[in-house]
Amino acid sequence: MDREKILTVLNKALAQEHACFIRYKTHAAVITGPYVKPISEQLDEIAEDEERHARDLRDRITGLGGTPTMEVTEADLIPAVTLEEILRVNIEEEKKAIALYQEILDMIPREQRLLYETIEHILQDEQEHLEELQRLQS
Repeated sequence: MDREKILTVLNKALAQEHACFIRYKTHAAVITGPYVKPISEQLDEIAEDEERHARDLRDRITGLGGTPTMEVTEADLIPAVTLEEILRVNIEEEKKAIALYQEILDMIPREQRLLYETIEHILQDEQEHLEELQRLQS
């Protein structure tokens, strides 16, 4: 396992999680319409998951002897106001996150059990978020 390469990609994911938390919280605050309360609550719940992912990534990064980034991936801070825009943006961003976590998972030997299982769990959450958002889009 190339520790430096893993640390780099974990910090990339951490910066993305920082942005996701901000994006979901903002979208939850600005959404309007007849179903605002349940959708806003769903977006808030996903934001809390993203915050937990960031915490878990920080723990794994420091566990590998690295320094967690405090950066935010600016490209992931996509404004949206309407339900249609919010769902479209977040569905695309979840797909990007799934691809990134799958890439990370492919880099980690199963012997690195704690790191592997942490990324596997985050990947599962991201896949669940995608399904939840797609159901809202229907």
